[in-house]
Amino acid sequence: IQYINSEIPIKYKLTQNFPNPFNPQTNIRFSIPERTGITLKVYNALGIELTKLAEGEVNAGNYIINWDASNYPSGVYFYMLKINDEVEIRKMTLVK
Repeated sequence: IQYINSEIPIKYKLTQNFPNPFNPQTNIRFSIPERTGITLKVYNALGIELTKLAEGEVNAGNYIINWDASNYPSGVYFYMLKINDEVEIRKMTLVK
C-alpha cells in the first residue's frame, strides 16, 4: 500500500481500478477522510476470497495499491474495501 498525498478527502472513496481490463497488473486507489481501520480484499466471480491486499489502521489521505494477478486466470474479479460498517465493491477484468 502506497500513501499518495496528505490531501484529506471529504469522504471515503474507492475508485475504479486502472487499467481495466488489465494484464496482469492493475492499480486500486482509495481515499480515507480520517484515521481508521480498513480491509481491502479481492474475490473471484464465485465470491471466494483470493487475497487480502491491505488490512489495518491507516491515516487520512489517498492511497494506491498494485495487484499482480499473474497467478490467476482471465476473468471477472471483484475488490472490496471495508471501512468500519461501510463497504464498497468494484468489478475488474483480467485478460491474458
